[in-house]
Amino acid sequence: MPLQDFAGRSVAGIVHAFTSGKAAARDIVEGVLARAERAKPFNPIATLDADGARAAADNLDARHKRGTEFGKLAAVPVSAKDLILTKGLRTAFASLTMKHNVPASDADAIAQWRAADAVLFAKTTTPEYGHKVLTDSRLHGVTRNPWNPDHTSGGSSGGAAVSIALGLGPIAMSTDGAGSGRIPAACCGVYGLKATLGRVPHEVPPDQFGQLTYLGVMARHPADLGAGLASMSRGHRDDPWSAAIGRTPFAWPSSGAADPIAGKRITVIRRMTGGYLDPEVEARLEAALAFLDTRGARITEMDGREVDWKLDVARIILRANQIERFGEILKTRRGDLDPSFARTLDEGDAIDVVALRRALTDRTLAYRSVQKLFGDADLLLTPTVATPAPLASQDQFAPLLVDGKPIGDLRAAWYTYTIPFNMTGHPAISIPFGQSKAGLPIGIHFVAPWYEEAGLIALAEAFDSETQASTLFPPGFAPGT
Repeated sequence: MPLQDFAGRSVAGIVHAFTSGKAAARDIVEGVLARAERAKPFNPIATLDADGARAAADNLDARHKRGTEFGKLAAVPVSAKDLILTKGLRTAFASLTMKHNVPASDADAIAQWRAADAVLFAKTTTPEYGHKVLTDSRLHGVTRNPWNPDHTSGGSSGGAAVSIALGLGPIAMSTDGAGSGRIPAACCGVYGLKATLGRVPHEVPPDQFGQLTYLGVMARHPADLGAGLASMSRGHRDDPWSAAIGRTPFAWPSSGAADPIAGKRITVIRRMTGGYLDPEVEARLEAALAFLDTRGARITEMDGREVDWKLDVARIILRANQIERFGEILKTRRGDLDPSFARTLDEGDAIDVVALRRALTDRTLAYRSVQKLFGDADLLLTPTVATPAPLASQDQFAPLLVDGKPIGDLRAAWYTYTIPFNMTGHPAISIPFGQSKAGLPIGIHFVAPWYEEAGLIALAEAFDSETQASTLFPPGFAPGT
């Protein structure tokens, strides 16, 4: 009997299939495990937990026979990035230095998903300790774009994006430190959400008051971002940012019925710093503007150079946090580190206290600059990245080449659009909106005021109704093939 394939089904569809008795949890899991096997050439999985997933599914099926109640993610296969702690399941941080690490407890967001009866089947690939926007590591190898394996999946949540694109479960938990969830979502043609600072508990990092990293959600269907977020948004006492908002977890479906586009004031920023923008990316941005105009949006445009985005501030804070956390590893096990991670830590080691003190103050200035923009806008719109996915051989520190010509390093030339909003805490989403002539996905990026995730998800639903992006699969991976 052929395996049932639930790829492309929404969270709600899978939950209904299971709770109504139309499908066993074990059958749902076996289908995703079969897809994981087929996905191996793209390398999205760091650690597959087939036995654990089967055991969890069998437990759900036994509970179904007893007539028990189920959580909102019942029987939904989910994955988590290899930076997120998972009890009893290896969390290696894509590092040779942690290749045998098996946590004794879950990150709270993972515990919330498990409590909602999701089935965790895998950890997804990332660069070592998530240090770059490309996904490769000495431990796990290169993760490749599902639309063209010669190109990168983006990073650092590259494995999560590839998994969603290939139908390995409807939602994946990502992290986002400078765009690490939204960038690979754009590269791989899926939806990627970074919520407001504190919306999702992230209690593990040692610097709770200065962190820039968020736990996020990737999905094929926009509504599934809401389902995933609603089931991981209860606050945690060890994360001060989540302490207040976490008393009232995010609710989905949203109770608000307002049109997500009509009458919205949208400020378009084509270039954050006046740098290069790929003509095909700009063409898709123009198409998005045309769609928004037909739906009644009030669109204005501004020159990104009018704002000091403080891009170096994010780098300084990130590097300072990294050298504090991993400085001892750099000293004692440098030879085991990816060279690009060692170089990243060297950058952190060179930061002096004066520069860090200034950066912490400048983070507040960046927040105030963005808040000022929202005085005249309901949403900000940018590309997600300046070009479609670079080659998988792209070096983190080498210039980005376009038609054989260097246009600058990755940070300055490719992903300036995502970085500021990790500093400022504003929620942001990457929405797939077409492909390049070479067949590589292109994403557009919306930013909203704090706690307006529901509006971003509703906006993504409106775009999906226009593009049907949620129905698109890379060659050979459509349901039934």
